[in-house]
Amino acid sequence: MQGALALKKKVLVVIAFLLALTTALPFHTQAATPPKETEVIIVYKNQKGKQTALEESEKVKAQYIHLPAVAVTANEKAVSSLKKDPNIAYVTKNVKVKLASSTMTKHTTTLQDELIQKSYNLQRLNVKQALKDGVTGKNIKVAVLDTGIFPHEDLKIAGGKSFVNYTSSYKDDEGHGTHVAGTIGALNNDYGTVGVASGVKLYAVKVLDKKGEGDLFSLLRGIDWAITNKMDIINLSLGFEDNIPILHSAVDKAYKKGLLVVAASGNDGKKNHISYPAAYSSVIAVSATNEKDKLASISNTGKAIEFSAPGENVISTYLKNEYWYATGTSQAAPHITGMLALLKQLHPKKTNVQIRTLLRSYTMDLGAKGKDSQFGYGRVQYIPQSTFLKAANSAVKKAETSKKQADVDQAKTKISRLTASKQKTTLTERIKKVQTIIHIRSARAKVKIAEKNKTQDAIKSAQTAIHKLSTSTEKKSLQKRLDQVKKQVDYQKKVTDAKQKVKKAEIKRTKKTKAAAQRAVKKLKASKTKTELQKRLNRIKV
Repeated sequence: MQGALALKKKVLVVIAFLLALTTALPFHTQAATPPKETEVIIVYKNQKGKQTALEESEKVKAQYIHLPAVAVTANEKAVSSLKKDPNIAYVTKNVKVKLASSTMTKHTTTLQDELIQKSYNLQRLNVKQALKDGVTGKNIKVAVLDTGIFPHEDLKIAGGKSFVNYTSSYKDDEGHGTHVAGTIGALNNDYGTVGVASGVKLYAVKVLDKKGEGDLFSLLRGIDWAITNKMDIINLSLGFEDNIPILHSAVDKAYKKGLLVVAASGNDGKKNHISYPAAYSSVIAVSATNEKDKLASISNTGKAIEFSAPGENVISTYLKNEYWYATGTSQAAPHITGMLALLKQLHPKKTNVQIRTLLRSYTMDLGAKGKDSQFGYGRVQYIPQSTFLKAANSAVKKAETSKKQADVDQAKTKISRLTASKQKTTLTERIKKVQTIIHIRSARAKVKIAEKNKTQDAIKSAQTAIHKLSTSTEKKSLQKRLDQVKKQVDYQKKVTDAKQKVKKAEIKRTKKTKAAAQRAVKKLKASKTKTELQKRLNRIKV
């Protein structure tokens, strides 16, 4: 009995020991670390790639309409697998974006006259003259991709969209976007200041939060939204230090779809260092100037700079119906956006590419002559049509006198700056007449050269010149002369061909070479040359 009891106690001790041991040892299946998730943008090559991207993702944040990409969260294993998938172009991390930081100070006055007097930027851009001419960018749609726009008595917001996580409202809670919006399109009323293009339709596209920060996910959604909603211009007073291929694709897509994209060059005061997306060729990169038309010390510069605009101590709208001064390329960029809106109103039928080129005519050249890395083509300014009309008249008169192609080309360029009008029509007809005279003169000279040289190059050049002529007796006469030259040259080719083939037949003396020579000789007209070649053929024995 005692032995059994002792055995029982030993068993209990062993069980207790085993339980204690089990508790002390780590339980590996419970402690296993879950796969780490990361935010990425997956760019796919085809629909199969898209489907794979969606299936491999933990959570889909955005599917872009105009980009072959999806924004998702995925674990590291899935990301690694996607990078190797032949249907996936590439995978890129979601990166942070921030404002092209501006320094801001409050201004207390809200009286329009006083504010405008203190707004040197409006004077430099000749905004008063634009208003006098009724050029306000009326109904041009501008998307401000920024911190949103705050409801302000001096602003009219046409609509917008929020792409930040914490709110569906596009209301500005930082101030930057409202300041940018005012520079572009503050209303022309008795209150506050006035924008470069006070008639535009402003759209608040909130891609940055109350700290002026955001990410690539949201920025791409904002660009996608602007394309979908058929904006005319996108203003981007923000930037990245690094080149991001999917961002490049996004702004390229917007430009290809007919939008103009404007961006700040950056506020590091660096040479040859322009922020992205301003550095991309599809984007208009803007540097900042000061009140003395010098480069602002904060402005980045480089070869990609296309235009410059005031960016130092610029007064504009702010939160709570206030007006603040601000300095930065963020303030320079919206001046360019406003100027583009004015040109879009003046030239509604021109493409975005043509408008972009046209803006070069609305500049004051600063720095080195011509385009340079500090000011681009120059600091923008509004120029009235009367000035362009005077220049076009003068250019047409010069072309009519000189009848030189270079002068005609210059006149055409100056006429292209004019809006549709009777004066433009008249000047266009006058320059067409001069161009016709030059074309006729050129065609006559080139036909004469073709008749003399009888070469294919001379014939081709003459034919190109004749094609430029409008249907007329002169054109028919010149074409007839050139056709005669073509016949002579073609016949000479036949003679040369026949001679070569007869010679070959004399050397090789086969039925094949003799038959080929005979066919070539038959194509010739009756002549001494034909008779002689036939005699040589007849002597060949095969």
